[in-house]
Amino acid sequence: MRSTLLHIGHPKTGTTALQSVFSKNSKVLLDQASALYPTRTTPQEYKHAIAIPWLFNADNAPIRRRTHAQGEELQRISMLYWESLVNEVVSTEYERLILSAEGFWTILRRSSQKQQQVFREKLYALSGEVQVIAYLKSPAPYFLSRINQKLRNYKPVTLPRRSYLSSAIQGWENLGFDEYSWRIFDRKSLVNHDIVEDFCANYLPKTFDVSLLNRAGIEEANSSVSNEALVIIEEITKAHPTLSQNIYDRRRSKVVSILRNADLEIGGALRPTLRESARDGIIGRCEDLHWLQERGLVFQDIDYSCLNQIACKNMPDEFTCVADFCTINEERLSSLRSVANPKIQKLFTDSKKRLFWPFSRPKNC
Repeated sequence: MRSTLLHIGHPKTGTTALQSVFSKNSKVLLDQASALYPTRTTPQEYKHAIAIPWLFNADNAPIRRRTHAQGEELQRISMLYWESLVNEVVSTEYERLILSAEGFWTILRRSSQKQQQVFREKLYALSGEVQVIAYLKSPAPYFLSRINQKLRNYKPVTLPRRSYLSSAIQGWENLGFDEYSWRIFDRKSLVNHDIVEDFCANYLPKTFDVSLLNRAGIEEANSSVSNEALVIIEEITKAHPTLSQNIYDRRRSKVVSILRNADLEIGGALRPTLRESARDGIIGRCEDLHWLQERGLVFQDIDYSCLNQIACKNMPDEFTCVADFCTINEERLSSLRSVANPKIQKLFTDSKKRLFWPFSRPKNC
């Protein structure tokens, strides 16, 4: 019987890396593991998240940005994408289908029971069994990654909901699929400290040789920038509010690229870190850690014997700015500004010039 492995994230657990490797090696997976990772889609996309608007009749900001579409146009693109994915599934011989999109993790919270039922029926139309898979990241590291990603995308940062893990898990289990696999995302506990190898070892045939997967040219995706770089992004966004609007603006990625290169140029502590008070505050906010523990889901960075003593000391009720939550090296920040700011400002200066002279001047004027 054919089965579907539905990988739903959750966010910041190496999902993009897994998708990149599987997309590049789709033929190897099919030939050696009888596993179909759909890639012959329209548009061609290594993440399957483009199907979400159509499957759930829902809007999705990241997919809007990826497709440069919204509203009915986004629904049309998503529908065509899903139809092309289904055509590939129907025309291919395989034993297990792999679908992967971290956008699935939270979509149930924003969809009706009717939409969820339609989604369930569509999945069972592809195969007779469905297994839902998710890797769970500890609250404090997840929040730190979330700060970095949101600010790099010029989006507001919100504190995690107090039971965001258990509510998502219960929502998915209520759909009644055949099997659920919830695994802790901790690189120390992953097979060879690698998400791709861990997934293959746990969900593909034991005979599959993971060394056959070609990773050449696949760069680390969604790589973080330093805390100091995030401070500069906050400053640039405040000076140029259009960066945070839902319009396509290539300067967004250019600013981040400049800061990433400047980070490497000046060196020092590049790894983002939380203030100890913020870390304790995020853990203290979580109301489902014991619930997870009872299910055998234990985060190694948390001392469960001290959970009741952890207080949200000196932490705002909502996200304010990077400096309130993350450690900032003022000397390094000054050096980063001197290297990156002139290049960043040039992006906006050149833009203003183009605004006044959108066309070339006529000759002899």
